[in-house]
Amino acid sequence: MIYMYSAQYTNIIDAVEDKYNSQQQLVEKNILQTVHYINNAYDIAEHQLNQEMREYSALMVEKYRVNTEVMEWDLDELQERFPGYDIYIVNKDLKIIKTTYNEDLGLDFSKFGSFATVLRERMAGNEFKVDRVDLSTQAGEIKKYSYMPSPDNQYLFELSVSIEDQYPSFQSLNLFKDASSLTEEYEMLDDIGFYSVEPLRYGVAKLRNSKRPYLNPDVPEFEEELARQAVINNSMQRGTRNIDGIQHRYRFFPALISNQENEQGWNSYVVGIVYNDQVMQNEIKDHRNIFLVNITLMSVLFVSFIAVAVYLLNKFEHQAHHDKLTGLANRKYFAEEFKRLKNKADVTGHTIGVVFIDINKFKEINDEYGHDIGDKVLKSIAHRMENSLKEKDLKARIGGDEFIIALTDLSSKETIMEITTRLITELKKPVCINGKELPISVSAGVSLYPDGGSELEALIKNADSAMYRAKRENKDIEKF
Repeated sequence: MIYMYSAQYTNIIDAVEDKYNSQQQLVEKNILQTVHYINNAYDIAEHQLNQEMREYSALMVEKYRVNTEVMEWDLDELQERFPGYDIYIVNKDLKIIKTTYNEDLGLDFSKFGSFATVLRERMAGNEFKVDRVDLSTQAGEIKKYSYMPSPDNQYLFELSVSIEDQYPSFQSLNLFKDASSLTEEYEMLDDIGFYSVEPLRYGVAKLRNSKRPYLNPDVPEFEEELARQAVINNSMQRGTRNIDGIQHRYRFFPALISNQENEQGWNSYVVGIVYNDQVMQNEIKDHRNIFLVNITLMSVLFVSFIAVAVYLLNKFEHQAHHDKLTGLANRKYFAEEFKRLKNKADVTGHTIGVVFIDINKFKEINDEYGHDIGDKVLKSIAHRMENSLKEKDLKARIGGDEFIIALTDLSSKETIMEITTRLITELKKPVCINGKELPISVSAGVSLYPDGGSELEALIKNADSAMYRAKRENKDIEKF
């Protein structure tokens, strides 16, 4: 009897293991076939998209050769020529300054670590670069991006396209959907997870499937190492782990692997399958995972809400202190910042140059060409100020065609006049609008702190007087 019971028990164990192994093979075969099919489909789509992106990027470069004032570009009109694509213009500071995707306007890529390094290299180069498709964890879309520097390397022209929007049939290629179906079908299947692996340092994060996919960087070390090795070796990784007395079997295999040389900055993806040898414990774990997912989602939503609130507060604060048309500081913010500069100058003994600038005959420009052209002239003047002066120099528009500047950290009056002279020379260059050059004439007055007054209003008044004297005497600059 003992022998019979032992043999029967052994047979049952063998049958259970055979069933387990068979189900495991079916699960992995199903997922691998889906991944292989998706990879092939993406490869076909990418070939066409690469050609389109190269063509559209070349058109933007040609447009730039005609008009380098990218802020004047009508991206909506350009987007009509690039059906299905969003357009981004990134400046030297790695900020998106113009885009058809308004949610990303103002996004600062300089804060994105290794990706910022990649963008700087691409901006400094002279070649068209295109990345393979990648999962946008914020928008929950499969997207593809391309990059092309402007001929003078001042801007980076970026295109993005949603694969599912461009190819609606791709909506049926959903790993999350297949994983969910398999998890429901096989009780022994504990989890099918998707992991994002960063290509430079191999940092690992797990994607959660909800209304949007979200990255959860808190990945167990055991799973993290399996996902990392799957990418490094580009092969399936196996392991076992005992959790609370229950043995779990892990199978991690690569889904989308980036080439570090050609696709630097883009993540690779790994599918991780966890099997539980005990059905009851598997059900307990499923419920616990659902709870953890909900906590994670609530945490992400709360953090997102706080981030949006902080963004809106910063945006409102910026609008309260800056001119809406030119983006320069307004008079109120200029006065607040000048107090700080004055206190610093009192300590260092440096001189502050207050420059009052007026565009001559600006009313005639508005009357002859219209206020829209006048606004473009004002924005062009403001842009030249930003590019010609140090970042720490205060620049403000105080009304109409009048601007005021505070030149800081300067030890001599001669240096202030030299800087002002160079600035006025730059501002006087014709402004190219709609392919037509408009002549520009400006006058400037300069007053110095502390010699020309101790209070800002007095300094502005003195600089204003010097500016009008320059107008009367037909000069560019006059010092009070």
